[in-house]
Amino acid sequence: MLEIQSALDVLLPESVLVIDVCDVAGGCISEAYGVAVRDESGERMLFLKSNKPLFEENFQCEAEGLAQLANVEAVRVPKLAAQGLAVGKSWLVTDWVKKGPQSGDFFAKFGSQLARLHRDSRGDEIGWHRDNYLGSSKQINASRSGWAEFFASQRIEHQLRWAVDQGLVDAAFRQNVGQIVRRMPELLHGRDDYTSLLHGDLWSGNYLCDRSGEPVLIDPAVYRGCREAEFGMLQLFGSCPASFYESYQAAWPMPDDWERRVAVYVLYHLLNHLNLFGQGYLPQCRSVAAEVLRS
Repeated sequence: MLEIQSALDVLLPESVLVIDVCDVAGGCISEAYGVAVRDESGERMLFLKSNKPLFEENFQCEAEGLAQLANVEAVRVPKLAAQGLAVGKSWLVTDWVKKGPQSGDFFAKFGSQLARLHRDSRGDEIGWHRDNYLGSSKQINASRSGWAEFFASQRIEHQLRWAVDQGLVDAAFRQNVGQIVRRMPELLHGRDDYTSLLHGDLWSGNYLCDRSGEPVLIDPAVYRGCREAEFGMLQLFGSCPASFYESYQAAWPMPDDWERRVAVYVLYHLLNHLNLFGQGYLPQCRSVAAEVLRS
């Protein structure tokens, strides 16, 4: 508790007194805490994450992502309170999200709000002004002349090179993914021409339901891209029922054949998991790569 008090003394512009600290489970990268504090306006809860000093860039990117998502005013995100270095660690501080049960219309709300995020942020930019992080992986965001080229080089090819360097894949798999890279304009044909602000890592662990039954997005890996890319992680680990997709489609319909194209985006996240967690993900990578090539 003393370390957290000392950190908040440095990070927050106002003085607070830490009155209770509890560990928060669920993350595998950083330490996380729920912290009860008291200030001149009363008691409130904060959420803190801490890591080694070298992790500060990751927290900077997360803080920027939360701010960018908040600016669209489509889906709630935790309010950023502070981010920086203190007491020999890097820290991210947000307000505490009081979680509640998912009501029957939660996923319908979530689908329509995600569609509004994508629709209201649409433009023509690709990538992001800086590289950021997908979990603990560096996500390369330098723009390219078109979306297919960007996703081929900055997403699939980058992950493939990393897997090769780690000795995780064989020549046959390299050849298959190489074909996907070369065929990317064909494989992604039919998508929207414009891009949207994407959460970038939207799986079931990165959306919450608050006490009011509203969706809340956390832990973003933002960049600008085709909105169909958002559904790669959602289809892999999102656990969203049909009502989510129906609501999204009602709010802003997807172009025809989007389900086929999403397999390319699923592959990106599978390759990232292969690189982070090892060859247990290789069979799934092989299967999805073969599916993409058959499409």
